[in-house]
Amino acid sequence: MNLENFFNPNSVAVIGATSDKNKVGFSLMSNLLSGKKLKIFPVTLSENEVLGLPAFKSILDVPDEIDLAIIAVRADIVPQILTDCGKKKIPNAIVISSGFKEMGDDGKKLEESLAKIAQENDITLLGPNCLGVIDTKTDLNASFAGQKPLPGKIAFLSQSGALGTAMIDWTIGEGVGFSKFISLGNEAQLTEIDFLEYLESDPETDSILMYLENIHDGPEFIRTVSRITKKKPVIIIKAGMGGHGNMAVKSHTGSLAPQASVFIAACKQAGAVTVSSIRGFFNMSKTLSQGLTVNNPVQRLIIVTNGGGPGVIATDFVGKSKSLSMVDLNEKTKSALRKVLPPMAAVGNPIDIIGDALAERYDKALEILSEVKEADGIIVMLTPQMMTEVEETAKVLVKYNNKKKIFPIFIGGPEVEVGRDILIKSGMVCFTFPRDVVDSLDHLANNAPKIVGEGHSTRVPLVNSESTRGTLVAPQMVEFEEMTNLFFEYDISVSGIFVKDKFDIAPLLKKIKSQNFAAKIISGDIVHKTDSGAVALNLQSAEEAEKFWDDIRTKNPQAKISGMLVQPMAVGREVIIGMKRDPTFGPTILFGLGGILAEAIKDTSLRVAPIEKDEAFKMMQEIKGIKILQGLRGEKPINFDQLADILVNLSQLALDHPEIKEIDLNPVMATSEGAIVVDARVMV
Repeated sequence: MNLENFFNPNSVAVIGATSDKNKVGFSLMSNLLSGKKLKIFPVTLSENEVLGLPAFKSILDVPDEIDLAIIAVRADIVPQILTDCGKKKIPNAIVISSGFKEMGDDGKKLEESLAKIAQENDITLLGPNCLGVIDTKTDLNASFAGQKPLPGKIAFLSQSGALGTAMIDWTIGEGVGFSKFISLGNEAQLTEIDFLEYLESDPETDSILMYLENIHDGPEFIRTVSRITKKKPVIIIKAGMGGHGNMAVKSHTGSLAPQASVFIAACKQAGAVTVSSIRGFFNMSKTLSQGLTVNNPVQRLIIVTNGGGPGVIATDFVGKSKSLSMVDLNEKTKSALRKVLPPMAAVGNPIDIIGDALAERYDKALEILSEVKEADGIIVMLTPQMMTEVEETAKVLVKYNNKKKIFPIFIGGPEVEVGRDILIKSGMVCFTFPRDVVDSLDHLANNAPKIVGEGHSTRVPLVNSESTRGTLVAPQMVEFEEMTNLFFEYDISVSGIFVKDKFDIAPLLKKIKSQNFAAKIISGDIVHKTDSGAVALNLQSAEEAEKFWDDIRTKNPQAKISGMLVQPMAVGREVIIGMKRDPTFGPTILFGLGGILAEAIKDTSLRVAPIEKDEAFKMMQEIKGIKILQGLRGEKPINFDQLADILVNLSQLALDHPEIKEIDLNPVMATSEGAIVVDARVMV
């Protein structure tokens, strides 16, 4: 699929063109005429001339070949217009018009007809209900946006036109440039994935920003983004991340793997960065505009400030971040700073050059600090005092930005504007508050471990293993024997012996070589066994087990009981391993602390199947309770290798059996010797 004509056409027809300044057709014509030199053909029934160009009554009347048609007419006549574009052999079309699936069922049918016409006529279609596209390299503005962004190396894909125009306006003021802006609209044909594939090899694009409301093909989205993030950062903000519309079934995995968590896990797995606010999204664009990448993040920081309070706040944010750290300055550097700074100045990190600092003091400090090899970047903070030289200080920061990445934070209003302007005109950016730059750098580091000293990670290695190979219906529980047979095919075994009748308990107990044993009732009507009293521990005789069987039947007369699972008492640290099938991404795999605390603590990590063993190890390391599993107070670490095997095998099982909706392995008892699945259920 060739998308080049959307960004570099030689000829464009605007269907719905007009000289009326209050209409979209005027904005489209005006924007096109203000950019690159190309043939523009206005098409309208009501005017003979539009903005000095002769107008045509029909696209079929245009004598020249047309690379791109832009359609801005009433929704009900768009199908006929698109059909005429097919007759004219126009390869690409943008439908600006609204009034399609966003309006309900009738609009949805109208939109489906557009997709069908485009397919039948070999037209590549963007929209409907979109803003259009902008390419700053070719100087093409095929949109009705009020302004054209500055040139840059960031591509912006948006499923919201309103956010797109707001972003363009904001970035102009902040000195952030775009390579391309693409308003996706309703995506009747072309989707975010098509444009991602185009941007993957676009030499003018170094990084990609995306605003998403939905994803059309979850697995393909992951595959595409995974390829791109090896070369270019992808930053995503997604709407609809709340819980109102997420209907989870009644199980541990269902409640622990909501749709928002799955999306974030899928992006993380693909190497993309997700942000949760528009402010964070805007600030990420500033960071990306400085040429930073996920593969080479800025993590080790020095902070220079003329105000102690802001410096402490910024340091606190770095300390709380996932991936950033403060550089521990050596005595040689501190001694050099003492020679050029006043006696009251603090020469640790942060470096407080105190409130009366003029531009010269910033200069002397940065001359020394820009030579610190352990630092990836320097946050320089300025608060306006009566003597502060805002303009000259900004020029100092520009001077040192080529030696070490400088991240200016000018806190204030009108008094600091002149400095912000100088920074922006020089190609730098300026942040307003400490959190803005710290959060942006932390997002871009994308969960890389903190670095202290000269590159030593503060994270404890997970394991010493060398093995790192690579329409809703009510769900129903799979019968226990069918489930265990399925698990057996994937090297997953559930501890214990299953009995269908209480009179089978006594003879089968002889096979369990344990003085104490546990008994669990198996029933599709009893989901949370502990809450329902369907688990008995430390039983010592068949009589106790038989009495437990009778008690459960008495307490749950309506429940269909399939049988009882009799197990030796297991010891170890409890974890949960589960699978839930997401409507967008397919099977998702969950790991966390398990047992009765699984839902209370909700300390879990997620991945999208398939996963390999090295990814399974990363999953386990991400949970907050990892130290419990690594061993505390002399305890041995659990066997992570065997847990990783279960995670990998479960992901393959889920891919092979699309009829399975959820799987709970909870708890799995993990020890230094291995891992035992103590309880499980499968929902289809």
